[in-house]
Amino acid sequence: MVELNSQRPRKRWFILGLTTLSQVSVSAIRLGLPALVPFIKAELKLSRTEVGFLSSVLNLGSIAAGIPAGKAADRFGEKPLIGFAAIAAGLIVMGVNWVESYGSLVPALILTGIAAGSSTPAGSKAVAGWFSADERGTAMGVRQMAVPLGGAIAALSLPPLAIGFGWRIAFAAAGAAAVGSGLIAGYFYEEPAGTPVPSKKRAVGVADLALRKEILAVLIFAFVLGGGQWCYLTYLQLYLVEVVRLPLTMAAALLASGQIFGAAGRIIWGVSSDKLFHGRRKPALVIVGILAALMSFAISLFTPETPLWLIVLSFALLGLSLLGWQGLSFALISELVESRAAGVAIGLNQSVALSGIMLLPPLFGFFVDMTESYRGAWILLSGLILFTLSFFGWIREK
Repeated sequence: MVELNSQRPRKRWFILGLTTLSQVSVSAIRLGLPALVPFIKAELKLSRTEVGFLSSVLNLGSIAAGIPAGKAADRFGEKPLIGFAAIAAGLIVMGVNWVESYGSLVPALILTGIAAGSSTPAGSKAVAGWFSADERGTAMGVRQMAVPLGGAIAALSLPPLAIGFGWRIAFAAAGAAAVGSGLIAGYFYEEPAGTPVPSKKRAVGVADLALRKEILAVLIFAFVLGGGQWCYLTYLQLYLVEVVRLPLTMAAALLASGQIFGAAGRIIWGVSSDKLFHGRRKPALVIVGILAALMSFAISLFTPETPLWLIVLSFALLGLSLLGWQGLSFALISELVESRAAGVAIGLNQSVALSGIMLLPPLFGFFVDMTESYRGAWILLSGLILFTLSFFGWIREK
């Protein structure tokens, strides 16, 4: 990845704010869907299977968008996509006012996922270009914190709007906010100094990247940790209520606290990689993986007699690690490739992580159903995380 010169442009923090604003608005749409699911289910009379499929098609659209959006950012620059992703996602979501059935909602969500998924490669490449190695991890962590922040804003604001005006108006409000933030980000964003001009030169191919050992190591990590974080989010409350016998309110509070620690982790790990490890991402990701594996194994041993303080500490540390690694992985993969391939590398990383999100949680649940126990599933997840670290010997940071 091409570094900026030693004269750090002051505008880099303003640019970080623009890309973060755009990501917050897009995340409020993507993570706002779960907050509105009860209202959608009731009005459209959906089954639980159909409800689950809604999140899947939204993620499917984002998977499809990752690599093409990365290629577009590499070829044409980040500016066209920085604003487009939020504006397009916002306009599509505002169009749900005309959705009258499940059959028409599904394609709308696929298109929303495609538009929303276009924001990460461009925004992450922008951060990689504007910040030098000793600040890049921190900046990437700040930008990635926009994901849970957008989700929190959606969870707090959209249900009250849906109660007062209906879920379509609530979705439209989120869409209008995204359009506004996209217009601001697209207008004020500038390409970093030294950015190559758009060219017809053949873009670096996905296969070219995926066959490189150091890139493959990052992708394996992203697949397992991406799926693992959604195992955490999907099954945590069920596990605490059914096995540990905690009240539902306490289980929900632990889930919320885990997400807060995950958001904090995105900055903490970024700062540590910049300052403690002097711009190297690999040591921080190894610590993240070991901590996530240890905590996954630890919670597999929980019983109703386990002290509450130990439960709280374990799930906080699991949230810190399992939910806090994304910014580091984007920073690392962008630094392992030349600047003209950073966008497609980040898009590939995004698509692989989302594939893990779609595949691993159902397998986790299937394993629990087959064994009638969560213990083996948590232990298996722990082993998978440690397995990903065995490939980190392939990574040689500059």
